[in-house]
Amino acid sequence: MVDILPFRGLRYNLQKLAQEGASLNSVATPPYDVINDTQQAAFYAKHPANFVRVDLNQKTAEDNDLNNPYTRAAQCIQQWEAEETLIPEAEPAIYAYSQRWQEGEQTIERKGLIALLKLATFESGQVLPHEFTLKGPKQDRMQLMRNTLCNLSQVFMIYSDPQRIMESLLYPKSNPNDWATATDADGVVHQFKPVTDSTIIEQLKALFKEKTLLIADGHHRYETALAYQQEVRAQVKQSTGQEPPEGSLLSDYAMIFLTNMDDPGLKVYPTHRILYQWPQGWDQARFEAELFKKYDRVSADETFSYRQPGTSPLIKLRLKPEATPNNLPPLLDTFDAALLEETVFKGIFNSTGEALKQAHLLGFYRNEDEIEALWETGKTVGGFFLAAPSVKLVHQICESGHRMPQKSTYFYPKILSGLVIYPYRTFLNSQAHALSGVQSIQTVPAANKLATV
Repeated sequence: MVDILPFRGLRYNLQKLAQEGASLNSVATPPYDVINDTQQAAFYAKHPANFVRVDLNQKTAEDNDLNNPYTRAAQCIQQWEAEETLIPEAEPAIYAYSQRWQEGEQTIERKGLIALLKLATFESGQVLPHEFTLKGPKQDRMQLMRNTLCNLSQVFMIYSDPQRIMESLLYPKSNPNDWATATDADGVVHQFKPVTDSTIIEQLKALFKEKTLLIADGHHRYETALAYQQEVRAQVKQSTGQEPPEGSLLSDYAMIFLTNMDDPGLKVYPTHRILYQWPQGWDQARFEAELFKKYDRVSADETFSYRQPGTSPLIKLRLKPEATPNNLPPLLDTFDAALLEETVFKGIFNSTGEALKQAHLLGFYRNEDEIEALWETGKTVGGFFLAAPSVKLVHQICESGHRMPQKSTYFYPKILSGLVIYPYRTFLNSQAHALSGVQSIQTVPAANKLATV
């Protein structure tokens, strides 16, 4: 049974920002994992309370155990609360959140909500993953959770509801001034507002009770939340001598964004793989000799495409029947990201995509302009270009119990970071819990308290 809850989010004081001549645009950012160094510096310069200082604090040569990006992120939150740049929601809310953008002549809008989810393991069947994860991002997000004692960004989840009940409850015609609005660098208009009507909240909670939720984006964040939950529960048990009741800790919950897979605004795009250098012992001639033993050149897209360095066009590929891997389950045995992993990274390089990335030989890219800029600099020896999987395929793979290779999908547009924070603690300027009205819920142990600024 899926449990979603309203919560008293910690969010930017828009009235204070307006008095400073700023707005939500001044402080909100894309997710940390799509921000490069140049963009990070630009967000730093945009506003002294820009969310990048929390979600992706800059590293320095002087960093140590007591002063580093994670401790500075915690200090930023504490300082912004003291200054009332960040303020707690007056009462528990579920947040309506929509995104609107142009594709050619078409205007597309994706509607959803932000709420808390009572954490459930993948084995429970309540929440299903669709791809594998990388170790590095989970370690990074865990350090950020431990230091800030906050859940900073949402896990993007999808569900099925052809009747579109959530949309009818949260998106009736209303005053446009009720919504906080920001426009990102891609021209996507983000609209956001708290909904505190108890009747609507109860209807939404009832809607999701029997749903299965699929992680579309944010696998690392969800797995990190599960690990943090277990870490805190172990600390509480050690300090009290008793196992905390299920759902009794603030860290038993995580922030999620939910949108309907039956919404025409749900779009999924591919993530391409770019080789910066050949693995040791390999070069272009040797690699292509092995690649074309397994694949035929064709005129139409059948699997992934290969691009040589320089100005060469994409080479479309078809897997030869005799090269078909026998260890891939149905649904994945024709999926290009899985075929690339099995036949090229493992089958030719005797490695994995993750290992090649960790060795700084391979990068994952979604933005085609960024890829072209990289190509023009000559900093690549080749690339593999994937097709976008359908939402239906992602759903089928999740329900089959199998997973895609990491970074197989890109759900566009990304969720804006900095809209709302879920604190795993009491507010610094209030004794009320983030889940006010749920009296049994405890904060994390005193050992995890924020350091003073």
